[in-house]
Amino acid sequence: MIGECALFKTKSELRESHIYPKFVIDYTKKTGSRFLRKTVNPNKREQDGIKLHLLSHTAEQEFGKREKWFAENIFVPYLTERKYTLPYNENMYYFAVSFLWRVLVLNLKTDLNINKYWYYNLLIKAEKEWREYLANDKIPGKFSNINLMFTDRVLTNNSELKGVDFYTTRVMDATIVDNKPHTCLLVYGKFNKFIFWGVLKDYGGEELLTDTRISPSRGVFRIPQKFEYFPIVSFLGNRIKEVSSFPLPNQSQQEKIEKEILKDPIAFWNSDVGKSLFNDKFNLDK
Repeated sequence: MIGECALFKTKSELRESHIYPKFVIDYTKKTGSRFLRKTVNPNKREQDGIKLHLLSHTAEQEFGKREKWFAENIFVPYLTERKYTLPYNENMYYFAVSFLWRVLVLNLKTDLNINKYWYYNLLIKAEKEWREYLANDKIPGKFSNINLMFTDRVLTNNSELKGVDFYTTRVMDATIVDNKPHTCLLVYGKFNKFIFWGVLKDYGGEELLTDTRISPSRGVFRIPQKFEYFPIVSFLGNRIKEVSSFPLPNQSQQEKIEKEILKDPIAFWNSDVGKSLFNDKFNLDK
């Protein structure tokens, strides 16, 4: 497909670009099921994540370099090697911005009502500023507050929320976060045990983000992180409640899921998705 590369604004052959990196899709399938199911459409089995005709080959290569760095230096060390002190360099900031930029562009391209929202102009400005950084290495000025929070198996649940572990450790989610008073605006994206967000409008309390805020140059993540940022805490509670209220797969699809599990039930319950479902059902539910 020939079109305009969303990053470089050049006429190019456009690739089907993943919103979530391919290594994330592969890991999620490897540690759960070979099929993916969207929470909004659980009866449809998919073998790949969300894709758009978005980027040229050159842009894909630029993103791919940082995806490889993140996979090798953060993703695998945390998830499989259980490392809790993770140094990083400028590739971390680039990867995070590139992911959130894709989330932002996804919303701009797929939400038909987005130009009617109070925050539309802020999204346009942030998209441009992030794109300038990704394409030309110009560090963002106004929209530079980029964060990453690491999650892990949930040990206690003092709320009435269901599926807390599954959401925080397994669900892939991407959206724009705002509130009714129009005092908060975030671009939010998560996969596996990694929650990213960029602050587009300060709510208050941004000085508390010292453990999660990513430096454009270098730094160190130390896990567990201290976290008291109200907009994300509030959003997570509402989002988990919303996701848990989505309908289950129909009877036919449930039978297919059960058949897949019964091929090797021990392996399923020892997998990451099995442990998550077990934890929610038998340890955390009240």
